[in-house]
Amino acid sequence: MQIMSLLAGWLVLALPVGAAQAASADSLLPLASGASMTTGAPVHLFVELTVNGASVPGIAEIVQQDGHMLVDAATLRAAHVAVSGEGLLDLTQLRGIDADYDAQQQRLHLTVADDLLPINAVAPDHRAQMPITTSPGALLNYDLFAQRAGGRTSVSLWSEQRLFGPLGILSNTGVLRTGGFTRSGYIRYDTTYRYIDESRALVATAGDTITGALPWSSAVRIGGLQIARSFRTRPDLITMPLPDFRGQAALPSSVDLFVNGYRQQQSQVAPGRFVLNNVPVVNGAGEARVVTTDALGRQVATVIPFYVAPDLLRPGLTDFSLELGALRRDYGIASLSYGRMVANASVRRGITRHVTLEGHGEAARNLALGGIGLVWSPGLWGAVNASVAVSRRAGMTGRQAVIGYTYSGRRFTIGAEHRERSETFADLGSFDLGRWRGRSQSDRVSGSLALGRLGSMGAAYISARTRDGNRARIATASWSVSLRNSLSAFAAADYDLATNRASAQVRLVMAFGPSAASVGISRQPGGRLRFEGDYARTLPSDGGLGYGASGAVDQRGAFTGQANAIWRGPAFEITGGAARSPGASSVWAGASGSVAFLGGKPYLANQLPAAFAVVETGMAGVSVYYENQRIGETQKDGRLFVPRVTPYHPSNFTIDMMDLPEGVEARTIEQRIAVRENSGAVIAMPVRLVRSATVALTDGAGRPLPPGTPVSLSSGDGSVSMVGWDGIILLQGMTGPVVLTARMASGPCTARLAIAADTGPVANLGSVSCR
Repeated sequence: MQIMSLLAGWLVLALPVGAAQAASADSLLPLASGASMTTGAPVHLFVELTVNGASVPGIAEIVQQDGHMLVDAATLRAAHVAVSGEGLLDLTQLRGIDADYDAQQQRLHLTVADDLLPINAVAPDHRAQMPITTSPGALLNYDLFAQRAGGRTSVSLWSEQRLFGPLGILSNTGVLRTGGFTRSGYIRYDTTYRYIDESRALVATAGDTITGALPWSSAVRIGGLQIARSFRTRPDLITMPLPDFRGQAALPSSVDLFVNGYRQQQSQVAPGRFVLNNVPVVNGAGEARVVTTDALGRQVATVIPFYVAPDLLRPGLTDFSLELGALRRDYGIASLSYGRMVANASVRRGITRHVTLEGHGEAARNLALGGIGLVWSPGLWGAVNASVAVSRRAGMTGRQAVIGYTYSGRRFTIGAEHRERSETFADLGSFDLGRWRGRSQSDRVSGSLALGRLGSMGAAYISARTRDGNRARIATASWSVSLRNSLSAFAAADYDLATNRASAQVRLVMAFGPSAASVGISRQPGGRLRFEGDYARTLPSDGGLGYGASGAVDQRGAFTGQANAIWRGPAFEITGGAARSPGASSVWAGASGSVAFLGGKPYLANQLPAAFAVVETGMAGVSVYYENQRIGETQKDGRLFVPRVTPYHPSNFTIDMMDLPEGVEARTIEQRIAVRENSGAVIAMPVRLVRSATVALTDGAGRPLPPGTPVSLSSGDGSVSMVGWDGIILLQGMTGPVVLTARMASGPCTARLAIAADTGPVANLGSVSCR
């Protein structure tokens, strides 16, 4: 019976439209017409199914019987229609579904309510993690500085030695001093080995490091071990919770998302409800506009306000830092000075889209500290942070409490924080001090306001009480405005509430080209007026000369001023300057740069703090582009050193083949790679000169061999070529004696020739007889 039904349905599809209508006139009437359907035996039809105007892939089977249209529940679920039950369902009795059968087009159109359709999640293209490229190498950074002041001359040489490769990064920093007011000799700063696992965003460190800290805890230097999360190694991850923008479409539509007036995304959506998620937006408050456009050109716009708090973590995401080691002492004074063993731990966990929990702990001999914090974003109203910490030292318990609030909008921002420590509170940053007891408290309120053409204003109030009982209370306000295209004004005032002393300044700034000049007047806390002026020329980003000078004179005639100049070349940077104040003067000069060893060769460059690369082509004169910007061409050794590469960012390197000589080819002209921080990479994009020659093969009678004749080459790799028109065959990359064997219908023939090594890129060798 089932086979007969399938055959009947196939016949209905196979007949022409007119014949099909004649064969089953009743069964092919549209449902919306209200005509009676087939009665008695069921009729199986195989039709195209559409849901709210969107075609469903494949062919659907429907059954007509006794005036009802039946569809299998699995067919509806496959079309993403939420229905209950199993087996055949009567479309005329299903809530939220209207059916219209088009007999001529053999289509069943379903109009489905939105609540029966799934919510389509429309996310931008996922940024896949880029594999990290790093090559073995070494680096030496240096900074030489000399100064003459107070009748004494001091010279210092800071340097960093670094080894890097797939197994990690080993670095050492320190300074060699002589003369001046400090002790001469070498002082070591930090010696560190670091291993980075980008796939899990983990960094393991052995040696000198700084402990991880939360906004309400302290960081200290230790010598020991550290393992920490590092999200900057994964630029493909979005760490903060982003808003979802929801809407619905009655028909297949395109959706445009505008954030603060700029289009961020364009997508196609199926009928029903949809949500745009994981769309990168600006921090703070903003406004999104979702515009849907259906196939008929009708548009519906929805405005959605949002707030993004950068201090929050996405739900389920964890950030942490764990340390164990000896507390560092006399940093910058002694090379090997360490104290007692300490332990430190900080962790943050995204709980919901609006809540992130924080925890912190510290431990040492005679010290224990624990604290918990919370970051909460109440919708569109900014973010609140609060924390409480308790310490135990020398049998005494201390407490710390912090509460703050921030809001960042398009027109104004505001922030406030209160921090208070009890007299006996101690942490790793203070317990090793001779004087660690004492109550401290600080309050901070700040804000800014954008006034459009009237510029912008800012104000702040800071109150702080230190452990020794000293207190400072300062209020400050500032205003800046652009008067013309190249002229701007700035004013600021400070008032010390503790001493009732005020200071203020007014300044005009004029920019012209790469240079800028400013003049101003200020009132010092003592009441004296001071007239100021300065001029500066910005150092070009690609190197060159930059300089500046500034001076000030007060109403008593006391002069203070300085001048400096800086020159940056491709291999080093030179600075120099002089300063003068009442009763003192000084002059200084410095030079900085680096020597990098990568790919077995040294390269001179300016200081290299981040990442760098070498593009290797094997040929001189090849133009190289980094992120679509030309950065130079390869030197005589076929390499180009790229000193500035953004670490972990998928960077695009390309070579330009248009200006190269004829006959040059490259298998790869573009590579997209990510370089590890504090490391370098060799990027191979070899090019080669391919010498080509053409020769015309003729038979014994001097006639060209027929086109398409296969010819074996004596290259040794079994390669076979074909004869073209006029018996011409192309030979590539071959020099010296060459044997060609042509497989003719009458039998094989052989041609012998010699190709000189100095033959041009494309040479015509004439004709050769094949015998």
